[in-house]
Parts: sequence; C-alpha cells; structure tokens
Amino acid sequence: MGRSKKLILRGIKMFRDNSMPAYSGYSTLLIVTALFPFMILIISIVNLLPGYSAQDVAEIIERILPDLEPVKNLVEAMVSNLKNQSGGLLASAAAVTTLWSASRGVSAIQKGLNHLESDEQEKETPAAKGKDYIRGILKRLLFTLMLIILIPAMLVFEMLRNSIADIICSAQDIDPEELISTRKHIDSIFHFSTLAVIAFALLVVLLFYAVLPAKRRKLKSQLPGALLTVVCWVAFTELFSFFIPRFYHASSVYGSLAAVFLMLLWIRIIVMILFAGAVLNRTLEESRNQRPD
Repeated sequence: MGRSKKLILRGIKMFRDNSMPAYSGYSTLLIVTALFPFMILIISIVNLLPGYSAQDVAEIIERILPDLEPVKNLVEAMVSNLKNQSGGLLASAAAVTTLWSASRGVSAIQKGLNHLESDEQEKETPAAKGKDYIRGILKRLLFTLMLIILIPAMLVFEMLRNSIADIICSAQDIDPEELISTRKHIDSIFHFSTLAVIAFALLVVLLFYAVLPAKRRKLKSQLPGALLTVVCWVAFTELFSFFIPRFYHASSVYGSLAAVFLMLLWIRIIVMILFAGAVLNRTLEESRNQRPD
C-alpha cells in the first residue's frame, strides 16, 4: 500500500508539474478546429463506397460519443452538411492540405506526450532533434490517416456482415421463422458491439502511447495506462450521458450552443484522461528503473 501511495502521489505531481491540464485545453482547441477537415476526408472515402450514406457515418461516430440528443443532432447536421462539400476531394491536391489540417488534433496530443519526456529530449543533439521533428510529422500524418480510414473500414465490415448473412441464409433450406433467428444470430456475431469498440479503442490508445511520442516504447509497457484510459473513458462517457440530462439543463442556458458546449467539455476531460494514462506509464517506468536488480 505504501508503494502504491507513493506512485499515485508521484503521478499527481508529474501531471501537475508537466502542465497536463494546459496541454489538455490546447489539444481540445486543436481537435475541434481539426474536426471539420477530418470529417471531410472520412466522408470523401465513404462517398467512394457503394450503398452508404452520411447517416451511416453519423451512426458509427455516435457509438463513441455521449448518448445525448443535442450531441447526436450536432453530429448528424455536421455530417449531412459536409457530405455535399467533399465530392471528389481525394482526387485533388486539396486532399493533402486537408489531411495536414486534420492532423492538428493529433499533433497537439503528440506535443503533450513529448512534453512528459522533455528531460530526455534535452540531452539529444540538434541533429537528432531535427530527425525527431521530421519523424514526428510523419507519425502524426500516418496516425491521422489511420483514424480517418477507421470509420469507412467499419462500414465495409458491416457490408461484409450483410453479404455473409445473405449467402448463409440463401444456401440453407430454412423455414421463415428459423431464417429470422439465423440472421439475427449472424448479425450478433459480426455486429460492432460495445466490447469490440472498446477493444479497438484500447489498441488505438496503445499505439498513441507507444509509437506517437518521440521516444518509442514497447506496447506491453504501455498497457497499464491504456487500460486506465479506456476504462475511465467508458465510465466517464456513461456517467456524462446519465447525469447531464437529469441535473444540467444545458439547452435552457445555452440554447442551440448546448451541443457545442457539451462536446467541448467531454473532449477536454477525455484528453485529460488520455494524458493521465501516459503519466501512469511514465511513473511506472521510473519506478522500474529505480528498483534494484
């Protein structure tokens, strides 16, 4: 218990001394400004897929957001408005500029994670820092592209689910009642459940901690912070969705801006949780290094 208390106090001190709340606010601002180019690229890819609409994209995004009506309405309106502005974007030079703009949110998180390692980076030579800067740009562009491709990939998975269900059901001579039951069973297997979304979120957070910063680390060593981040993200989102409609009538205070305010508040706290997980990993790493062989 004494060692755990020391780790907790050390983590709180590290979180405060490295200005993680300030980096969370900075990251929130850049994430919001990067949101529109990010969505434009997603919808551009979705427009190339047959049989999918902006509503399908909105439903995928809503799975990771708080279950609040103002937030859902904001997402659906934004996706619908951007759909008509993203046609043919991938075939133009503007796609590169849009990808750069969309990477600003990832860049802010990257800077916060690098700040936790600033004492190690100060020992590097200027040439090494220059190489790290170029690698950092490439990393955040690749991470942004990975996140952009994620939602179309989920839609393709849904399409494969429907195709597999049709093939299996048509290949068997089943009466109508069993056909409905079989299709529901197949849908339950291939459907993106909450557990599948959580598992993928854990993988993404692991990659953020292990690969995105200047100093690369093993995935296994970053697992404690990633688990803390995902558990706190799920718990906070559920509590946020439960308490906000009951104890805080945002629409009566902010009117149509209620959804924007709620989204900013949710993103800010989620980013703070993300940095808290990184602080936990750094604290455990220091503890391991100080422990005698």
